[in-house]
Amino acid sequence: MRGNVFIRYGLPLLVALPISFLVLYPQVFWCLIIGSSADFRLFTSGTTSLYVNRTATANQQLQFRQHTQIAFDRIRRFWGDKRGRAILIYCPKQIDYQRYCAGGEGAGCSVGTPWGNAYLILGPEGNNTDVIAHELCHDELFSRIGWWRVKRQIPQWFNEGLALMVDYRFSNPTVWEQPDSSEQTSPFSEEMITPSFPQRPILTLTELETTRDFFGGDHTHTMLAYQTAADEVARWLAVVGRAGVPSLTNAISAGHEFNESYRQLERKRRKRIDKQEDAKSTR
Repeated sequence: MRGNVFIRYGLPLLVALPISFLVLYPQVFWCLIIGSSADFRLFTSGTTSLYVNRTATANQQLQFRQHTQIAFDRIRRFWGDKRGRAILIYCPKQIDYQRYCAGGEGAGCSVGTPWGNAYLILGPEGNNTDVIAHELCHDELFSRIGWWRVKRQIPQWFNEGLALMVDYRFSNPTVWEQPDSSEQTSPFSEEMITPSFPQRPILTLTELETTRDFFGGDHTHTMLAYQTAADEVARWLAVVGRAGVPSLTNAISAGHEFNESYRQLERKRRKRIDKQEDAKSTR
């Protein structure tokens, strides 16, 4: 009897769920079948697959592969190693980019599935090292703690703030490239022109917990969200150092909550710094 009930009710549900997911998120479907698309040319970089739309010129193809390699090296320095296995998809034309990235906004986006597939889509403005490194950083977080934990535990301000640390369009590389320096540096690059936000209240981290919180407002809100996220993660990194990033993801993978692990790493590091300062003062 139980077997008949499962066949009658359970089996159709198991079939309907993934179909419904793909109907609601068609970009996932297009990413899943990228390997059989005649519109893309496949390249490889180590263990990473790079799909480049055939509308890309020879120069665009070369630049994309070069920018990708530099971005890979940046990720290895930041995280200590590279574990992400996302497939990269480059669409030099907006019409193609919109098919693979919902809404077609921004220079790049990440697409992940609950069963572990990950894709990084780069649009017409995404063929540069900073955009690629930004998206790769999202993939590293996804790869190290899993899709479910990222969606359920990681606040969006941390996910974006972390990616901004390797995105030198918005951040200063000395924030983490020189982790032993005691000099306080701004998280934002000198080249970045920070706009003024008249009559806009400062955003708090609790207002940037979800994707909707972060990106649900107008352009000014999103830029303020990026600034708030970058400021906080840069501040935290200045205390815990570059090693704090993998330490945090390891703790979350072991079952610890994000908020407590995030604060605990900072508390431990501050105690160590205080002891070192006390030791210096008694010499």
